Amino acid sequence: MKAQTSASMTSTRSDTPAAVKVSGFTLIELLVVMVLLGLLASIGLVTVGTGNQDRELENEVQRLHAVLRMAAEEAIFSNTEIGAVIEDDGYAFLNFNEEDGKWEQAPQNFLRAYTLPEWMLIDFRREGEERRLAGENVAGDDSVGAQQDEAYERPDFMLLSSGEVTPFVIGLEIQGSEDSRIEIRTDEQGEIVLPSTEEEV
Repeated sequence: MKAQTSASMTSTRSDTPAAVKVSGFTLIELLVVMVLLGLLASIGLVTVGTGNQDRELENEVQRLHAVLRMAAEEAIFSNTEIGAVIEDDGYAFLNFNEEDGKWEQAPQNFLRAYTLPEWMLIDFRREGEERRLAGENVAGDDSVGAQQDEAYERPDFMLLSSGEVTPFVIGLEIQGSEDSRIEIRTDEQGEIVLPSTEEEV
């Protein structure tokens, strides 16, 4: 009887470890998985975000290019001198009032002041000048603060009723990414063009 009891206890003890054994992840393994998932998610967001900004940048460049060409045509058809103002956060257009002898905000809807996304940079230069960020002063210009009471006192460049356009280069890019820069400029014939687009065609 004792032999049977002893054998039974021995059998029970030998079976216990197999019954109690539990499979699963350790705390460190779980933490590693969570970190990897976080990294993958952040990489995905950055990729999607950059892609969206690239597309939006192209759309904004195409919009500005189209508006500039429409403004040039409007100047000819309406026999009005139109000026463009490039600001640090967007752009606006002016009409020259011959009676008062001053520039005024353009009344046409498609020439209304337009604001760019905060993450987008715009710069401008006239022929023979160095490139500068919009809103920066150049030698001889009055301070921005002094011009605030007389906003849009003068345009950065003009689209004339004669069909002439002041030579210019406008650049747009994603902030912190110079490689994303796209330019709009006047060519030798005075046409407003997108060089990169013209080369692809």
